[in-house]
Amino acid sequence: MENEALVLDEKGYPLIKIWTDHVEIKAIDYSEFRTFKYSNIKDIEHYDPNNNWWTKLYMLTSLTAQIFSKNDPWVLKIILKNRGNWTYKTSPKQNSEFSQTIRLLKMKVTE
Repeated sequence: MENEALVLDEKGYPLIKIWTDHVEIKAIDYSEFRTFKYSNIKDIEHYDPNNNWWTKLYMLTSLTAQIFSKNDPWVLKIILKNRGNWTYKTSPKQNSEFSQTIRLLKMKVTE
């Protein structure tokens, strides 16, 4: 029997179950888990997709963009060794438990 999973279930974030040899992630807007073996994951990124030069230029010139851009979701990106990518929307708010979970996943990928 497999050990019990560490589970992150926070509002605005994907549901993440961390097992000894794989991780399961369920998107906010999807009903099923996707399973990733640590040995198949190349990298894990969590970033603001609006943090680039063309979005900053747009924000400088658009009042609407300045008002509504703070609520845009961030992206959790799982990059696989076979060149596949899976992206999940996350809350733009900082969450210490989510940050710890991402650090743990990155450590397991590099083991």
